[in-house]
Amino acid sequence: MASNWTVCGVCNFRNINKASKVWCSECDEGLCGECSEQHGAVKSSRNHSVISVTEYQKLPSNVLEIAQTCQKHKEQYQIFCKKHDCPCCRRCVIETHNECKDLIAIDDIVQNVKSSSAFLDVEQTLVQMLENVRRIRNDRTENLKCLLDQRVKIESDIKQTRKLINDHLDKIQDKTIKELYANEENESKRIKLLLCEIEDIEKGISDLQGNQNNIRQHASELQTFLALKHIEKEVSDKAECIQSVLKNEDMKIKTLALEVNKDVQNICRADCFGSVSVGSKSSKVVIDSNKNKEAQMMIPSLISKCIDDIKLSNKMQIDDIKLSNKMQIDLQSTGSIRGCAILPNGKMMFCDYINQNLIVLKSNGMHEFEIPLGTRAFDLAYFERESSIAVTSGYGSKVIHIIDPNSRTIKRTIQSSEYPYGIALNKTVLVYCKSGKGIMEVQLNGESEKALVQFNMPPYSYVAVHGDNIYYTNTDNYSVTCYDIHGNLKWEFKDTQNLQYPQGISVDNNGNVYVASTNTHSVVIITPDGKRCRTILSSRDGLNYPRALHFEPTSNKLLVANENKIAFLFDVS
Repeated sequence: MASNWTVCGVCNFRNINKASKVWCSECDEGLCGECSEQHGAVKSSRNHSVISVTEYQKLPSNVLEIAQTCQKHKEQYQIFCKKHDCPCCRRCVIETHNECKDLIAIDDIVQNVKSSSAFLDVEQTLVQMLENVRRIRNDRTENLKCLLDQRVKIESDIKQTRKLINDHLDKIQDKTIKELYANEENESKRIKLLLCEIEDIEKGISDLQGNQNNIRQHASELQTFLALKHIEKEVSDKAECIQSVLKNEDMKIKTLALEVNKDVQNICRADCFGSVSVGSKSSKVVIDSNKNKEAQMMIPSLISKCIDDIKLSNKMQIDDIKLSNKMQIDLQSTGSIRGCAILPNGKMMFCDYINQNLIVLKSNGMHEFEIPLGTRAFDLAYFERESSIAVTSGYGSKVIHIIDPNSRTIKRTIQSSEYPYGIALNKTVLVYCKSGKGIMEVQLNGESEKALVQFNMPPYSYVAVHGDNIYYTNTDNYSVTCYDIHGNLKWEFKDTQNLQYPQGISVDNNGNVYVASTNTHSVVIITPDGKRCRTILSSRDGLNYPRALHFEPTSNKLLVANENKIAFLFDVS
């Protein structure tokens, strides 16, 4: 630790307590005014540079605490050892650094150190770092303002939407009430007309009653007898009128009812006005660095492409039959395609499940060769480092074949305790779906199998690996699930309208997940966070029960295979 700079070192040695006025870094002690004059006059120290204690105490505390003499031997540092990156006194060299070769005189290494390139580099780096921090601060400040502006705009949009809804509801309310009044008025008129008719009948009957009473009181027996026939006829007519009224359509009890439109009911059932999501994209902050001028972006320039922006451009159909602007791969000899892959050299491979073959096509879609397996072929993974292909057997056998495509032979077979289905490569190990057990990891030689995720996995599941994430398709509940490499659940995606009986799965460079939705004859792409999907291919693109797909990250190509006969190759942009 450095000497006490608040007291004069010379006076303190003589047991005199006197405040220091200047500091000599070479003597590593403070000096009072009197001692400072003597210090400047003595031959051994007259060339020492001193500074005022006031200026010296401006140094950072960690610098003030640096000892400039050997604390072990109480001697001045004379040598610097590059090997151990430390200063040494004369005795340190003898005792500890006698065999070290990279020893430099301390005077040589500290000479002009303040004007050295190392000191200037640090100084320039600090300037750049401060500028970088200011850029970052400004970027975050702008982001705060942007969030505020967006919040105000969205709030205004919500209120405007609410007003539009209210105005529309007012219009349809007025329209419905007018319809209500019109219906009530129409039915009321009909009933009132019938009431008038009934009143006429009632008046006629009352008149008949009055006539009959008058005849009883005032008519003779002969008059009564002769009038009776006429009265009976009128009574019969009135009875018929009453029956006619009873049969009239307007005698039915009329009611008014309101059947609320389902669209209006859906508004009432809505539990929120809408969803407010938080998006993110890479910062545009650019920082300077002396260490690497070529890498100036603070955040990688690779920006994840939104699934809404992804486009598939079709290749020309092969076999010289130019029917459309896409590559249609004819697999007429196959029984059932369950797995496929694009190799880095552009060749394509397909698992022929029924005929128990691995089919290899050239990059132009022409047939090259087939490898018979002796077991069903469900899914495959290509291991470029060993130029090997791992093929699972699926239902019927419990094996994984490791194939040499050059010799077109099976190099070895890995036995599994249960049926293996989807398979993928994770760096140097295989990851596969084990029916009833879960997602397993196994070495290419078949050793060291372990469970990454344990559960009752349904058959015909597929798996993909991207970075530290594992994805698999579940045909039982129509879901796609993402785990981290340690088996921790990250998300589960379900959308039975767009995703039904998910099969083949693959992931692009941005973490977007492609899934073959067999029962909807489509390919669905899911966002990296598992919150949203988009149908990117459908039956209009020729898909008919697609089972397998594979995204090749180097060429950005997507291979999609129907279960029967046909596959398609797309460029992804």
